[in-house]
Amino acid sequence: MNEEYIEVLKAIEGVGATLAHRIPKELERQGLTIYRKKVFKNARRPTSSAPMTSELRTAIRAYYEADPEATQQEIANMFGVNIGRVNEVLV
Repeated sequence: MNEEYIEVLKAIEGVGATLAHRIPKELERQGLTIYRKKVFKNARRPTSSAPMTSELRTAIRAYYEADPEATQQEIANMFGVNIGRVNEVLV
C-alpha cells in the first residue's frame, strides 16, 4: 500500500478499525477508489503512444480520407496513438 493510502486509513481508524477497512472496499464496490498518486521518473509519465513517423502520418491521413466519418478517437485507437497525435496529423 502506498503511504497516502495508509494515512487515510489511519485517519479513518478513529471511528473504528473495522469501519476503516470497510470504507475502501465499499468505495471500490461503488466504482470509486481512493486517489493514489503515482510518481514517475523525471516527473513525467512514460509515453503511451507510438512514435509519429512519416509512414504512420501517411497511414492516418489515408485512413481518414477513406472514412471521413471516423472520429479522431477511433483513429487513435486504430493506430495506437493518442488523440492529440491524430489531431496534429489532420489539422
